[in-house]
Amino acid sequence: MWGSSPSDVWATTSSNWDVSISHFNGSQWTSYGVPGLIQPNGVYGFTSDYILIGAENGQIWRFDGNSWNLFAELTKDGRNDIVFNDIWGDSPDNFFAFGAYPDEYGYNNSVIAHFNNRTWIMFNTNELYGIVTDLYKNFSDNRIYLVVNGGRNLTDSTHVYEYTQEKYIKLYGNIWTKGLQADISLINNEVYFILGNEIAKRKNNQFQTILIVDNPNFYQRIWGRGSKDIFLLMTDGLAHFNGSDIQYLFHFTFGQATPWTQIFGAALFESEVFFLVDEPPTGLSLVYHGILK
Repeated sequence: MWGSSPSDVWATTSSNWDVSISHFNGSQWTSYGVPGLIQPNGVYGFTSDYILIGAENGQIWRFDGNSWNLFAELTKDGRNDIVFNDIWGDSPDNFFAFGAYPDEYGYNNSVIAHFNNRTWIMFNTNELYGIVTDLYKNFSDNRIYLVVNGGRNLTDSTHVYEYTQEKYIKLYGNIWTKGLQADISLINNEVYFILGNEIAKRKNNQFQTILIVDNPNFYQRIWGRGSKDIFLLMTDGLAHFNGSDIQYLFHFTFGQATPWTQIFGAALFESEVFFLVDEPPTGLSLVYHGILK
């Protein structure tokens, strides 16, 4: 999910192709499919007329304010069956598309493509194993951090890396067990690390704790606008940290259904927020819209 304003919000889902792209214009949602765009994944933009979607078959599509058009078809190691999980960057001429292509165990061949000065560069990702799900730059020191989800010997795990001098430095890793998982989030141009129940920033090559979440329902995913304005995914809903305490904003209708209902995207603005909720028991993709009053 991404938006340039509360009246220009985009979301993608894995539901039927004919409703896989959705747009909110401030009053209503419109959903549709784009011929040739098989499976839209992450959506990210810079302005209302420069929006990108990562898809399958190494494809990246761009919305120019009027229509969606194929922007790039990329390959790696001679393979074009890349799934781009998401896109992130700081300008239309400097962004990353990342994901993976399959090996015999699943999508474990990591892919990071960098678009800069109108040229695509494929990073050497031989050191990695799994799908690259998140990648951000910490603006204060220009360091790049990424998350790779995958696993050898059928053990799924999450690993957090710093990318520097064409090397990947592993900072944290753990298996997919509730309370131990990891993630990163970009909040006010700073990378926040979710390391189990700890939320931290990184300064001088050290983690600095921002918050310890002692609620056992914390599900290791956050979004925010500052260190005292953080939304937290819980196994049973969405909570918010205001700098002093954590309060629930809403509970999922199906609670801890199996598989768990989750939030997979957010678009945050000064007084309005949007959250993309996947509800497996019903097969629905829902949007929760909050307005600060």
